Amino acid sequence: MLPREKYLERGIDSLSDMELIAIIIGSGIKGHDFMSVSRSVVYRIRKSIKKNGYVDIKDIVDILGIGLATAMKILSGIELGRRLYDLGSREKTTVSNSQEAYYLLKGMGSKKQEYIVGLFLNSRFELLEQRTLAIGTVDGAGLLPRDVIIPALELNASSVILAHNHPSGDPLPSDEDFAVTQRVGKALDLVGMKLLDHMVIGRESWKSIC
Repeated sequence: MLPREKYLERGIDSLSDMELIAIIIGSGIKGHDFMSVSRSVVYRIRKSIKKNGYVDIKDIVDILGIGLATAMKILSGIELGRRLYDLGSREKTTVSNSQEAYYLLKGMGSKKQEYIVGLFLNSRFELLEQRTLAIGTVDGAGLLPRDVIIPALELNASSVILAHNHPSGDPLPSDEDFAVTQRVGKALDLVGMKLLDHMVIGRESWKSIC
């Protein structure tokens, strides 16, 4: 039974990961049916998540039968599922300290680029939104106070936890990390919000700046 027929007859819960990918792909290429292509995609995704904690488009775009457009469709579906899951569970997620924040963000430690992420919290320390604020190169990512203030005001947040990774794997904060923390902390104070921490996440550990 083909995946689409199985979906209609038995429901989406009956589909394997490979069959879900096959529905997104739609068809294969000459000499490679869509199920064999789907099998390769699922293998690469699982391998990447196990190794890095996330999936990059480079991990699947070179699979025979998967071009850039199809790879984007697959990863967009994964990201949409993650966001909807977060939306449904957000009220239950509390982040009252840096250790709990690290549990959410430790996957950043294996990224090859520097990412700056904000956790925006309400007065009960419930997570309103986790948002990527800046992406840089291996040399760093810039962050201005307004990059934090604007989403904090949009979400009516009470406090913020910032985190960024060092692609080198070493979580030791730099002088610029301390300077950014001071600027953002002062800016949040002016609008009645608090910067709870600014974390630097390495490959195996993390450091607190605040």
